[in-house]
Amino acid sequence: MDEEKIQWHPGFYAGMELELRGFNLQFDSEYQLTRGPLSIDLLIIRKQKDQKIDVDFADVFRQHNIVEFKSPEDELSIDVFYKTQAYACLYKASGETINAIPADEVTVSLFRDAYPRKMVEQLKAQGFDIQERHPGIYEIRGPGFFLTQLVVTSRLESKQHAILRILSDHAKRADVEEFIRSSSRYQDSGDQARADSVLQVSVSANRALYQQIRGEDSKMCQALRELMKEDIEEAEARGEARGEAREKERNTLENIRNLMKNTNWSAKKAMDMIGIPAPLQAEYASKL
Repeated sequence: MDEEKIQWHPGFYAGMELELRGFNLQFDSEYQLTRGPLSIDLLIIRKQKDQKIDVDFADVFRQHNIVEFKSPEDELSIDVFYKTQAYACLYKASGETINAIPADEVTVSLFRDAYPRKMVEQLKAQGFDIQERHPGIYEIRGPGFFLTQLVVTSRLESKQHAILRILSDHAKRADVEEFIRSSSRYQDSGDQARADSVLQVSVSANRALYQQIRGEDSKMCQALRELMKEDIEEAEARGEARGEAREKERNTLENIRNLMKNTNWSAKKAMDMIGIPAPLQAEYASKL
């Protein structure tokens, strides 16, 4: 994972499902707007209009809610703001009949770990009104635009939103521990899988922090192992398989050397006698 680009979006999708679990919502990730490459990061459809969603960033949700997520590695710029408004326009116009998706039933939410200061300054300069509605949640109002909010996950209430707060490349220990404690109580296998997805992303981005927690807190270390049980078991199985393969290779090389020493055979003849397939002989020969 150190050499690979962190896949933030699956962790974010799983985190949003955990944050909003218990409500009658439909989640569609990478929702295709057209037959081409245009897609919405996450579309959340509210199935019951009269259902109250008592989650601070979701209390403005209407029937159709478009979510754009930017990882710590990606910029949330003014062009991204306008792009999401364009996506919302395309989505609004995609109904099967005229005005099947009313504009006042569409919201746009922009999620990012860090506050996009430059984008906010540019929007204010253009006449947009931006007000903090809840900690870390900013309503963006402008004439002719969909109801839009900016959610800065690092500024959300910590105990309520440890799930989203640890999706950062500078996660805080208190948030990680709160997430581990709350996730250990999940009984549903789907919730456990989502928690594991969130944790995989957070661990990949904050290895030093998780190593510190594992080294200093035995209870948290055990909880981590339980949360990531399948991943750890798979990793251990892969390690055992690699160990067995290395042992088999060492034994094979020793047999080849002994044959060559005792019979004065060439390496190729020794390998032929042992029955090593021709495609593998060059690899073994290079290690003799």
